[in-house]
Order: sequence, then structure tokens, then C-alpha cells
Amino acid sequence: MIKFNKILVPVDFSEGSALALRYAATFAREYGAQIHLLNVIEEEVLQAGSLGDTLDTAHKWEEQSKKLLEEFVPEDLNNLDIIKKAQGGLVSESIIEYARSNEVSLIIIGAHGKSGFIDSWLGANSYEIARKSPCAVLTVKPQARGFVEKGF
Repeated sequence: MIKFNKILVPVDFSEGSALALRYAATFAREYGAQIHLLNVIEEEVLQAGSLGDTLDTAHKWEEQSKKLLEEFVPEDLNNLDIIKKAQGGLVSESIIEYARSNEVSLIIIGAHGKSGFIDSWLGANSYEIARKSPCAVLTVKPQARGFVEKGF
């Protein structure tokens, strides 16, 4: 018997992560699972240079990410149990550690992220996450034939 208690969806606000959320919602409804949305703000971007974070940029980016996560969830999914988390760190390591420490049953991740320097982490890290994850990983491609119908 398949049992999913917690499903982790790494989010970079791309089409791939939006599709991953749709897949997670399908599994969550079927298995009564909790969804965890995680946006990782790349640590190297936050800590550029050696002067520290005198402008409190890390805190501002984290707050902005939390706001974007709230807006990211479509209204029709508001009835699901969804945890939203934004944190700084190295992307693949942070996602794997989050999955391990929160006893996640399944990670659903977009195969490709946004283009651009700050927002491109999802595609570049999908393989690493799948390779080192403490649980099953499902990667989804927006352009591929999937098993979650559009309009869900």
C-alpha cells in the first residue's frame, strides 16, 4: 500500500513548480497528505562579499519569498493543508535536509526552473535532489504528457 503523509514541493515560482504543486494537490487529496512548499534563497546570493548583510537583505528577501508563496497557491487549493516556508541556503542541500528533518514521504519537483540568475535553481538542482533524497522524488515537465489533467 502506498502512503504519503507529507509531500514537499520546492518552489522557484516557475511553470514547473506550479505544475508540481498541482501534482502534489492530487496526491494530497488522494492520500490525505500535508503539502510543504519550500522556497530556498540561494546562500551565495545572500552572502555576496565579506561585509555581511548590513542592509538586512536576507531578511527582506525571505519576507518577499513568504509573500510570493502566499500568492503562489491558487485559490482552489486553499482547502488543503499547506505549509509555506522560505529560507536561505544551498538549494539542493536545503531541500534534502528539509525533507529529512520533516520526514517527507515524497518530493515533487519541476524538471526545469525559471531562466535568469536568481530564479534558475530548480532545473539545475533537480537531478542532485533526486540522487540524494531520503525519499521518493517525482519530477514533472510542463511540456511532457502527464497524468494530472489540465484544469484540475
